[in-house]
Amino acid sequence: MRTVGFSSAAILTGMMLMMVQTVIGQQLDLNYFIDNALKNDAAIRQNINQQQFYGLQAQLINAQNKAPQVNFTSDYLFAPYFGNNGKAVAITANPSPKAFGYDVGQTNGGMYATQLNVTLQLLNKRTVNTLQEQNKNDAALNSNSRVQLEHDLRKAITDQYIQVYQLQQQEEYLTRIVDEVKGRKATVQALVKKGLLQQSDYLLLEIEQNTRENELSQAKITEVDAYGALKNLAIVNDTTMVKLNAPLVSINAVPQSYFYKEKFRLDSLSIVAQQNVFNAKYRPTLDLSGSGGMLASEFNSIPHNVGMQAALHLAIPIFDGHQRRINDSQVKISQQSITYARDNFTVQQRNYLQSIMRQIGLLRQSITQIEQLISKQDLLLRLDREKLQGGQLSIIEYVKSLQDYAAAKQNLNGARVQLLLLSNQYNYYNW
Repeated sequence: MRTVGFSSAAILTGMMLMMVQTVIGQQLDLNYFIDNALKNDAAIRQNINQQQFYGLQAQLINAQNKAPQVNFTSDYLFAPYFGNNGKAVAITANPSPKAFGYDVGQTNGGMYATQLNVTLQLLNKRTVNTLQEQNKNDAALNSNSRVQLEHDLRKAITDQYIQVYQLQQQEEYLTRIVDEVKGRKATVQALVKKGLLQQSDYLLLEIEQNTRENELSQAKITEVDAYGALKNLAIVNDTTMVKLNAPLVSINAVPQSYFYKEKFRLDSLSIVAQQNVFNAKYRPTLDLSGSGGMLASEFNSIPHNVGMQAALHLAIPIFDGHQRRINDSQVKISQQSITYARDNFTVQQRNYLQSIMRQIGLLRQSITQIEQLISKQDLLLRLDREKLQGGQLSIIEYVKSLQDYAAAKQNLNGARVQLLLLSNQYNYYNW
């Protein structure tokens, strides 16, 4: 009798089991990963910060356009005259005709100024409302973007979760097949000793065991990588790998209104808001300004040059080279582009949903057929075990039945996973 040692596949399987620190009794579900991602995803947190930005921007618009602007200024202008009435350098507002220096009408011979200035915009209520409406629409777009980010993240995590779950299911049925082969080895070894089977039959059984153990090892290696990708997507800071609960992905009902329509509506409103801000510059503006303090051209007269002034400034736009008409034409073109994109997506979405539902229907039929096949193969394996026990079945026939059973289980696992992925994809578009 040949002594059989540990195969490399068995050793690798043992190493993988040591690397994968499975927490016995602990299981995680899909919501755990989704909730963790929604709480920690960098893009979503940045979006939340951006929403706070728009709240501050609303305050800034009011501060810039409704509140009086007050500032303090202090100036000193040095404009000397050379050769003025025998003086080499003189600062005066009445230079002699022969002196050299800037025109006194332009400089007053210099300036000493210390003033408090106040400016207040009047007749700008509609302009402020226009800016606030644009900011409000930008905030709505940002909020809409966050909902889309969360929706995309849910789909990505669900897809990855399903892939990890598929690998764990694959490991389960491969483990059962390996245990099945191991359970038959003692029987085959006894039949070999009795001369009812040959040594090559026992070797064939070992080859089947090693093949399945290698598949199991590869599945574990793939699971490590897939599980790591799932944790990265969900921002999970944990080194353990645990058993995942079966993902529950049911087909969602058709919503009353699809989300994409809101996005196109907000895009259209954004263009209108930009147009309104552009057109706001054609409204008349009226500014009230005033200042108080000291303004003098002679140092000696500073005490008597303390006073104040007030002014109103009215501006009425008249002609700008038809900029407004050109901008309006550009807005119409942009609106048409949004309409085209919305209509195209409506058709594409309907086609996506119809195609996915057809695939789901066919997959459900296929799963039913595979389950019926596996039920028959389970019965066949039980009968083959009894025949093998009595030496009435060749190892080749038994291994063939085992391989057919493994292939059917793999097909069933793949079909179920594909059904989950298609259901998740359907929900992604049916939203």
